[in-house]
Amino acid sequence: MNKKKVKLLIALFVVVGGIGALVVTSMSGTLTYYMKPSELLAKASVDAESVYGERVRVGGTVISDTTKGKASTRKWEFMVTDSESESEMVLVSVKETLPSNRLIVKYNGILPDTFQDGVLALADGTLDKNGVFTADTVLAKCPSKYEPTDQDQKDMAKKGQSDKESGRDAGKTVAGE
Repeated sequence: MNKKKVKLLIALFVVVGGIGALVVTSMSGTLTYYMKPSELLAKASVDAESVYGERVRVGGTVISDTTKGKASTRKWEFMVTDSESESEMVLVSVKETLPSNRLIVKYNGILPDTFQDGVLALADGTLDKNGVFTADTVLAKCPSKYEPTDQDQKDMAKKGQSDKESGRDAGKTVAGE
């Protein structure tokens, strides 16, 4: 190899290494770990200094009748517990949970429209030394199952009846089609 090729390879390695270092350092500031309330509280009881002030994403079911606050002040407080189901809403009362699985969340902002008791909520923020999680972002999972309203079911039944009367029935074909 001649000197020009060696210099070009060295320059290429320096540029690629510099870009790689920039990517790694910029991503490390945006990483958040996902934990259940029980995992976060257990980690705080074992190694408090590694948890307090660290950015974390906590996910759990909103405990019934624990949401306090007003839309006018945009200050909210609610409790979450470990989720029993990721796919459906489960109403859970405070009495049904253990203190080691409950986490108080404080949030200043607008709660999502889908936020309600029993919904799976995700909160990004930090845990303080009092065991209160201060969130700067709250997300609520939308129900994944479509449930038709009574009116939808009546409309579908009426359409099915009219199809039967006109000779169009499920599984049958009309002559000429």
